[in-house]
Amino acid sequence: MSTIHDVAEKAGVSVKTVSRVLNDYSHVSEKTRLRVQNAMETLNYSPSSIARQMRLGDTLSVGLMYGDPSSGYQSGLNQAFLEACFNAGRYLVAELLDETNKDWIGQVSRFLDKTKIKNLVLVPPLCDSVEVHELLRQKGVNFVLISPSQAFPSCVSIVIDEQQAAMQLTKHLIDQGHKRIAHISGDVMHVASLLRLQGYEKVLSEAGLEINSELVKEGSFDYKKALRCSQELLSLPESKRPTAIFCSNDEMAAATMMVASKMGFSVPDQLAIAGFDDSFISKVLWPQLTSVAQPFSKMASEAMLQLNNFPKALEFDPIVRVLPHKLHVRESSILT
Repeated sequence: MSTIHDVAEKAGVSVKTVSRVLNDYSHVSEKTRLRVQNAMETLNYSPSSIARQMRLGDTLSVGLMYGDPSSGYQSGLNQAFLEACFNAGRYLVAELLDETNKDWIGQVSRFLDKTKIKNLVLVPPLCDSVEVHELLRQKGVNFVLISPSQAFPSCVSIVIDEQQAAMQLTKHLIDQGHKRIAHISGDVMHVASLLRLQGYEKVLSEAGLEINSELVKEGSFDYKKALRCSQELLSLPESKRPTAIFCSNDEMAAATMMVASKMGFSVPDQLAIAGFDDSFISKVLWPQLTSVAQPFSKMASEAMLQLNNFPKALEFDPIVRVLPHKLHVRESSILT
């Protein structure tokens, strides 16, 4: 049975161009469109064959399982994988994971049985489940881990240096003259939260500043929880109150900014605020939010590359691709 890759090769075009012809995009020249259509006819390929391929578990489809569709992190990752799949002539099959239901094996098994996919992307916290890794191997599914806690055996991982990113952000706040820096951490189920906390504490220690447990709150990557955390921090006596708050994602930073405004604190003159992920919200807040950018597009492109070249052996040394992050310094943390 011919695939979209066969059509692309026959027509002498990219898979992306074939996909555009199939979806009737207007910005394909008539000459190219005819060449692709002729190749499809010669190979007896039709759009309906796509559905057959997906049912048969063809490599045309890529699965993505995630827990919180509303988070800026997940939104950025979803968009990146949609674009990467489109560019590769693949189809993204997304599934919500109920993180509160600890039967992750059952959830993944049902997803695989339903879709028959042979390529899967795992994000936190699912990427850290050794039991899920083993299930995928048993079912012959190629899989890539996004931001796992460690380099797992016989696994392909794509990460940024979470601790280094947190260190860079904390150092920026210290360089602005802050000595009482609070941290609102993420979900304890996500190892990235712990790595960011460790980076924050390491820089404070190296700078000779006190690591005060009263200035560390667990916000669980949740906007509403961060409202409470930031109110507690900003209600401390002036001698103990933080002059800067590093939040482990942008949603919590947005919550902190709202609480600061309600309580009469000027950002950044009286309180510096910084986030993590550099999601859409970081650019629409005012003042705009200082944040660490996750390289979502590069993560997705690298994941597609690794799935295309997935090792055939059942056991192999860990493959880890560390991608660069970037600190975007904006008005929320720069003293004027």
